Amino acid sequence: MRLPCYTMVVLCALLAVGAGTAGAQNNRFTERSFVPSPSVRAFGDAGVALSGPDRPFFYNPAHLPRISSYFTVVGMQAAASQNLRDQVRFFNDRLRPAIEANFELEAEALESLYRDAERQGRRPVRGTGAVVVPSFVYSTSGIGIGGGLFAKTSLNYRLDDAGLGVPEAYLLSRTDVMAVLALGFDLEAVGLPGASVGGTVTRARRFLSFENKPLDAFAPDETALLFRGSTIQVDLGGLYTLPWWPFAGRFSVGGAVYDLLDSRYEYTYGGAPQIPFLDGFVAEPGSVEPGSADREATRARRLFRLRPSYRVGVAYRLASASVFDDVAVAADYQGYGTDRQHPLARVHLGARAEVVEGVTLRAGLSAGYPTGGLGLQFGAVHLDYAVHAFEEGRAPSQAGTYVQTARLMLRIQ
Repeated sequence: MRLPCYTMVVLCALLAVGAGTAGAQNNRFTERSFVPSPSVRAFGDAGVALSGPDRPFFYNPAHLPRISSYFTVVGMQAAASQNLRDQVRFFNDRLRPAIEANFELEAEALESLYRDAERQGRRPVRGTGAVVVPSFVYSTSGIGIGGGLFAKTSLNYRLDDAGLGVPEAYLLSRTDVMAVLALGFDLEAVGLPGASVGGTVTRARRFLSFENKPLDAFAPDETALLFRGSTIQVDLGGLYTLPWWPFAGRFSVGGAVYDLLDSRYEYTYGGAPQIPFLDGFVAEPGSVEPGSADREATRARRLFRLRPSYRVGVAYRLASASVFDDVAVAADYQGYGTDRQHPLARVHLGARAEVVEGVTLRAGLSAGYPTGGLGLQFGAVHLDYAVHAFEEGRAPSQAGTYVQTARLMLRIQ
């Protein structure tokens, strides 16, 4: 089944994840499969050195021996940029009628459409939908083990200048299915009190589809190729809490490196699976010439390669301060290999406190943008909300976008 181009665009707009044009740097800066935590995002996207239940699988496996055992029955979360409504309105009012008319408009109207589309497209738009079914952590006697099944779907719609006054449309659909196993050890038994190490192995399977060409080259019945890829991600982390810290509370340093193996998603053309958001978005099997599929698969391997990345950070934690409990502050720095982004755009700062039992406030700075959020716990029910930001330019405050994220989990501790 084919889906009209305008429907592809609105689907991408409804669940948008920022990405650069195919010829430019991907503004995700990493192609690793992972599920971000709203509690970390609200915390300024910091916390590689701050132990917590949301961090061992995708942030730092060395946290495993430091946290209590738990079992997450199910978890669901969604994120969307704050300017999503403007994008959808522009599509409904301006872009869809032009696509249905095959862009056969008067010269002045067409010029106005291209100009406004390019302006709208320069505003970064992000969003994801993720499911956890299920995950667990078991920690005892200085050893922690964890595992889980995760799935995340992200879609993107963006317009950039293609030259000659015509915007270039970039459409991207990416679904990751992940099986994660993590193991961590406390090193006190070997004479290193306060130190722990850990590792994570993730088996990831990806379904990828993308298009990149001038806007007026899209037909009303446009479809894209779907590629399947799989890889094994290996991450290592370390955490050290200073046992000789002379002040109240605990001071920790930590770090993690991701995707240590020279492993890639070896994308191959595979037809449409029965998973959300992809049915109808991609071309049916047998409708694509083998030579065209091979060329696009080679292009996918080049544009969406898996590259190593890392995080380092510090954290300070107090059991209580004034009327607040479980107070913590943290700072992280992220790096992405050959990334040319300004170092200040990689700095993340966070603070949090439990104001009353079951209610946690979080705030921070992510790449220079303020963040904040709220965590609520009612027995086994956990609700988290975050407003956070991404810097998609090379320098702070160049091309930022705010995203709202909400998550609901059923977790037994």
